[in-house]
Amino acid sequence: MPYLVSSIIAVVTALIILMTRYEADDSAITQEIERAKSMFITIDEFANTYIQSGGDMTKINFEQLFDDGILLGNMTKDIPTSTANVKVTAGAIADKSFTATLEFSNSKIKWQIVPIVEYKINDYKNVEIDLGKSVGAGYQLFIDFSKEGALKDRNPFSENFLGREFCEKIFFGSFINNATSISSSTGTLNQIVTTSGTSSDGKIACVVFK
Repeated sequence: MPYLVSSIIAVVTALIILMTRYEADDSAITQEIERAKSMFITIDEFANTYIQSGGDMTKINFEQLFDDGILLGNMTKDIPTSTANVKVTAGAIADKSFTATLEFSNSKIKWQIVPIVEYKINDYKNVEIDLGKSVGAGYQLFIDFSKEGALKDRNPFSENFLGREFCEKIFFGSFINNATSISSSTGTLNQIVTTSGTSSDGKIACVVFK
């Protein structure tokens, strides 16, 4: 009997520890998802402000938003010329503004916003999207959370949730689950790259139409 009781206690203790651990994990993932949602909404509001102030959507990027005074003052992460307050002309020769990325305070999620350009790409349902019809009428957002532990540890859940619940349902966008980067090469500039992309690498893209 003592052996049976001790065995039951051991099992119950193990279950409590296991449940506690998963509750903690769920709490962490929920918190990070909510933070990512608020960041996504904030970036979309930056884009809306840019549009309302007469910005050219064929030139949208974080460097341009910074130069126009739309970004908050502490948002200068990997924005090529902002530290010198040098304004750029998006798309000009040797311009690197489209490669500008943004990270919010205390977050390891990296964001990159670029214009919609003329090309075709498949969404996560493998449905082909002809973006040539939407040039100047929206933006492409690349999201890299591969270094944000709570989100990365729960892939592919995180990718699907961010893509379907935020990109599709909140912003009515097209979710690209196998995105790996945004091209900075001549000929494919600002196209979403999907080569070797997976649904569990912590990188996605969303095409938002305005």
